Amino acid sequence: MEVTRQNFKETLPLIQASIERADFLVIDAEFTGLNKGRDVSLFDSPSEYYTTILNGCSEFLLTQYGLCAFFWDADKNEYKNEAYNFYLFPRGNYALEKIFLCQSSSLDFLAAQGFDFNKWIKDGISYATEPIEQHMRARILEKQSSDSERQHIPVPDENKQQIEDICKKVKDFIDNNDQEEMTIDRCNPFIRRLLFQELGSKFKDEVLVEAKVLDNKERVLIVTRIKSANDTNNKKMMRVKKEWDDFEEAIGFSKVARMISQSGKLVVGHNMLLDMLHTLSHFFQDLPSDYDTFKEFAHCMFPRILDTKYMSSMPPFKDKVNSNVLQHLYLSLSEEPFSLPKIGSEPGRGYAGADAKQHEAGYDAFVTGACLLAMRSHLSAGCGAVQADAHLKPFVNKLFLAKTARQDSPYMNLEGDDPTPSREHVFYMTFPKEWQRNEINQLFSPFGQIIVQFLDDTHAYVALANRKRCRDMMKALSGHDKVSLVPFAVHKGLQAKSDHQLTPKTILMRTSNTIARQDSREDHRRRNGSAQSSPAPVQRPVEKITIELDEPVDLPAPSPKKSRTRSTSTSKETEKHKITEAAQEVSSQPATKKSRLRTNSASFDKWKIEDITPENVDKGDRAKRAKPQSEDVFAGAPRTVSVFKESDSWL
Repeated sequence: MEVTRQNFKETLPLIQASIERADFLVIDAEFTGLNKGRDVSLFDSPSEYYTTILNGCSEFLLTQYGLCAFFWDADKNEYKNEAYNFYLFPRGNYALEKIFLCQSSSLDFLAAQGFDFNKWIKDGISYATEPIEQHMRARILEKQSSDSERQHIPVPDENKQQIEDICKKVKDFIDNNDQEEMTIDRCNPFIRRLLFQELGSKFKDEVLVEAKVLDNKERVLIVTRIKSANDTNNKKMMRVKKEWDDFEEAIGFSKVARMISQSGKLVVGHNMLLDMLHTLSHFFQDLPSDYDTFKEFAHCMFPRILDTKYMSSMPPFKDKVNSNVLQHLYLSLSEEPFSLPKIGSEPGRGYAGADAKQHEAGYDAFVTGACLLAMRSHLSAGCGAVQADAHLKPFVNKLFLAKTARQDSPYMNLEGDDPTPSREHVFYMTFPKEWQRNEINQLFSPFGQIIVQFLDDTHAYVALANRKRCRDMMKALSGHDKVSLVPFAVHKGLQAKSDHQLTPKTILMRTSNTIARQDSREDHRRRNGSAQSSPAPVQRPVEKITIELDEPVDLPAPSPKKSRTRSTSTSKETEKHKITEAAQEVSSQPATKKSRLRTNSASFDKWKIEDITPENVDKGDRAKRAKPQSEDVFAGAPRTVSVFKESDSWL
């Protein structure tokens, strides 16, 4: 059923009845855009994924929202659906004025699917968050209480003639009984305010003055003849009622979203992270920047959700479907070894599989629900309420993360800890600007397949498919004169220090061999606050380099030129910093094998980042005070994330 602002009010009771009788609810949404700025990195954690998506989607609008309610018909022994396709557009009333972004590719895609943009803008249902709703309610109450207590405004001399002319026309209207009302147009807001005041005082018991917005959005004043005292009261009551009716219309679709939330029913979607973010931010309140707060907020509003894209990407479906794009998944589940259940509907109230209205939000919600029923049937032949089905438990409250799924970070867990996959096989790589992907592939070819995520023209993340080859790779490339590699964890540690703008600290890269210590007299005096002379620097084999920073650590800035791919760098502009004499001696030489600021292959056997305080410097060798690492980051079998807990498994 298509729902616009024209039939929303009369359809609302049907929508509420569908939500109440449903075994589970399916949602789907269409947007004016998907992302802006930096895209998600293949190696982002769920919290980084959320932050990137949040910054990218907050300024786009919803265009359509689909809701499909599925319930079991015991008499016909089949599931039925009642579906609604809502056009949404925030009207410009009160605090609802919106400035939003459009992504050309998204609008082009919607147009290709036959989306009616005129209907979206003209007939779209308005909506508002709860804080805006409270603001609007307070504003109406304040207006109604102050209508009879408005301060008198003296009419300026330049406006007196205009006001007198209009008052004369109103007097003629009162004396002439041919018309029931008259219209006063071509007035700016200040003149309308003066007319409310002057007409109300001069013709208080004869006419009622009201503001009205015409279809062309022009605002005019309507003067209506008062026939009796009851007529005056009725007019005022009608005006108050209209203000509250306009308020209810402005809240609009938010009522439906809150019905879904309050029902406590299982809410299903396909690749539904963006759907969830937009639902919460447009109909409830602005999303928090803190990731843990978001998870708590989302779980509170929707205590049971299920993402069919995540479900189809996990066993036993992972190896049985070629693609989990929604329409591909629907076709795959209609073939052996799966089967789509029969799903009925009342005429005009739902969809059937033969409708084929792809990317209409209501139809996509129906298809998503059909996929869930097919996968559930594959797990168990049970019928009836899906909401309490124990076979679905491993998939509940996990939002699929499409960009990082193949890197062992497949979901965001709204009611528990997120996956924490190892990144020991990932390295932050610096390479010559003229290099292309082919040069990088050739460099790593002896060590098997790699995954490359370009950050800018000279930096990328590189991940080895065979994690056991990390040690061999580092040993072979440690002396390379054109590239440098930093373990992913070390790079993130430096990035975190830069982002939080910490005070200057010494970065110590631990090795299993002798630590190189080379402190200048000036550096020693500065760190200890002493004017006394310091001993001459002690020269030792440079197995490791200690860097002293005068300013917070920061990463190399991305090139201002065009990137190799659509991915952009997360690095900030590099701040100027001072390095100790040992590092200066190396960095000042030409770009040869000996001039690279890097550790040798032994330094990657064990590494750690520590803060070295001035007190520690006077107590002897730093290596003796550094805590030993508990394990070799490259030793043993590769660490992987366990998607299911034993208690969640159906096996």
